[in-house]
Amino acid sequence: MPASTISGDVRAAIKTALAGVSANVYDVVPEAPIVPACMLIPDSPYMELESIGRANVRVKLNYTITAAVAYLSNPASLDNLEKLVISILGALSASKYELSTVDRPTITQVGTTNLLVSDIRLSVRYEQTA
Repeated sequence: MPASTISGDVRAAIKTALAGVSANVYDVVPEAPIVPACMLIPDSPYMELESIGRANVRVKLNYTITAAVAYLSNPASLDNLEKLVISILGALSASKYELSTVDRPTITQVGTTNLLVSDIRLSVRYEQTA
């Protein structure tokens, strides 16, 4: 049986859960995201230790899902961002993931492009056995 990994067991699972969202989904930070997009980014603290033993390590992993849309006109961009955030929240199962807050929208510049973004806080528990 292959060893479990955070990349394969956690980030890939979150990316798969978000596959139905009408956006490009990235489980790593892209150099130049294509919007609309949702990006999974490690948050701080990234890992909260819950148990460490000889046979297993159990941690709570904290992530930020950054939802991003093109910032063209304030009313339309905000509406697009709100729709994207709601679809992301709907795609994530409450039984697997702990969703805590959605931050206020801000304008972020990537290259020469302005994006309207909002961060969603997500936590998930992960256990790796020996």
